[in-house]
Amino acid sequence: MSLSALLPALIVLALALWFYLVFALVMEHRRHAARRSGQPYAGLRDAAQVWSKMLRAPEYRGARRRVALVSLALLALLLLRAFL
Repeated sequence: MSLSALLPALIVLALALWFYLVFALVMEHRRHAARRSGQPYAGLRDAAQVWSKMLRAPEYRGARRRVALVSLALLALLLLRAFL
């Protein structure tokens, strides 16, 4: 099986993984913002403060790193597809 035949499957797999990771990160953000505001849906101020914390806090480093690595892998696969 050649790389050009396997590449679309790898792209779909990387894209599905990226969607899952980003969805999980956004749902975690919503839970934290709702807990912070005391409302089921947080306002803009609470949501922005939670995003700020999630982008800098060491406890979210693993989630940020996973999303970044999968994003780079997806970009590399798409560039490879463009040049093959």
